[in-house]
Amino acid sequence: MSSFNSSSNGILSISQDSSDHQLPSSSRARITESSSNDSNPKTKSSARSFINLILPSQRTSFITDANEFSRKKDILFIAIKKGLFVFSSVHGVVSSTLVALALVRGNLKIKNSKSRNLFNTTKHFIKFIVATFRSPSTTRLASWLGLYSTLWTISYSFLKKQKTKCSHWNAFLAGSFSGISLLAQTKSSRKEIAPNVFCRGLYSILLCYPLIRFKYWDVLLFALSSAQIAIGYLLYPSTLPKWYSHWISRVGGLNPRFVKLNRELDQSLISSNAHLINAHRHILSHDAYPLTHHNQLRVQKWLNHPNCHVRKGAPCALNHPNHSSCLAFNFYTILRISGVMGPTYAVLHLVPALIFRSKVLLKSPILFIASIIKKTIASALFIGTFASIVENCFCLPSQLYERWGVVIRGEKLYGSLGFLTGLALLWEQPKRRGELALYCAPKALSSLWSVLKAKKLVQNFIGGDVLIGSIGSGMLMHCFIHHKDKMPALARGTISQLVDPHTPERRKQKSDDN
Repeated sequence: MSSFNSSSNGILSISQDSSDHQLPSSSRARITESSSNDSNPKTKSSARSFINLILPSQRTSFITDANEFSRKKDILFIAIKKGLFVFSSVHGVVSSTLVALALVRGNLKIKNSKSRNLFNTTKHFIKFIVATFRSPSTTRLASWLGLYSTLWTISYSFLKKQKTKCSHWNAFLAGSFSGISLLAQTKSSRKEIAPNVFCRGLYSILLCYPLIRFKYWDVLLFALSSAQIAIGYLLYPSTLPKWYSHWISRVGGLNPRFVKLNRELDQSLISSNAHLINAHRHILSHDAYPLTHHNQLRVQKWLNHPNCHVRKGAPCALNHPNHSSCLAFNFYTILRISGVMGPTYAVLHLVPALIFRSKVLLKSPILFIASIIKKTIASALFIGTFASIVENCFCLPSQLYERWGVVIRGEKLYGSLGFLTGLALLWEQPKRRGELALYCAPKALSSLWSVLKAKKLVQNFIGGDVLIGSIGSGMLMHCFIHHKDKMPALARGTISQLVDPHTPERRKQKSDDN
């Protein structure tokens, strides 16, 4: 049988070779085309291999992780390599993002218009990139996270080598110890970072060990946080970071002088009409002009009152001089803020998507772009609606007083309207609501603590920021090790890259049902 097969194969091969010379040119062309088509799978396979080399489908660690069998010297060496890798990667990503945001916002403008040419523009752009990559704040941020990765690798690996009855707490202890890395930041930065880490740690603990199940708890947390932030911004501005107060004024379209005028009227800090006019001449004579006829009548009626300084707030006409209707101004605020913040949100949605969802971009670019546009519109409408509700902190009490003589001011009003801003969060996707709530919660917690401290209801203690940050870090790492699947995606992904830098897994895991 074997000889027959070999002879048959020989006959077939000979007849095939001889028949090729007898085929017409058209047939030979079709055979050549079919053979070229047969080679396409090899080309596709090589292209797929190249893509997988750049974008691996499976998770691939950049640095081999330490385990309980590793020697102490190896653990120290691995920890140092991880720290350096995290430092360089964080520094590069943050600096590149800042450059991209500057390009979108158009902040790379040359002051001297006469020197605008290709050479000067390129030179200015290179200087900006160098200055951005040499930013001290970015370096401190990268140093903090790199040191955190190093301390975690050392402490957790050493604790795992010791088998004790308290091994369940190894992650919490190692995470708390790693919180010492906060000392790499400045004192002012620690006051902002520590509440953030603590809130995210507490949030993760409540997700892993839920006490009460509520569908819209993220909206509730955002509303409560916004209530305290509104009180702090309008009555106690020193309790919020200056950059954040400036951001609220810029995004909300609020004149800081008008906010200050309302604050002083609300707290009865203006003694007379002359004091009012002299101290706030700029807002009364420059910022609020030109006024519409209706708004001008409202302002003049207020200033002509013999005791205009007694009123608990200035007319909202000074805040929107070009709009006689508060309702029309609210709709205008939504459209204006949404348009202004749209490009910023587009970058914030695009950069993470390029990192974590690059496979979707390669497979379906239209679907990828449509998803980014949808998320950008939702985020823009969220911030626009938020700003519109904040505007009513001035419009609502002003209209109630001028129409019916009803006086409502103070913490209760601002807290209530701040709480209503939680409705704006419904624009966002459910998976982003928790992150936005956690963005506001630390600032609200810090503001509340400062207000209580100013009222002498609590006392300050040295090293409290590092202690709070360490406790939050311990809670985060405990959840990451024991209940990783229940953690928020952003926190889980960030911590995963800190403790084990790796390429993200791009292959969807099959469900158990399959």
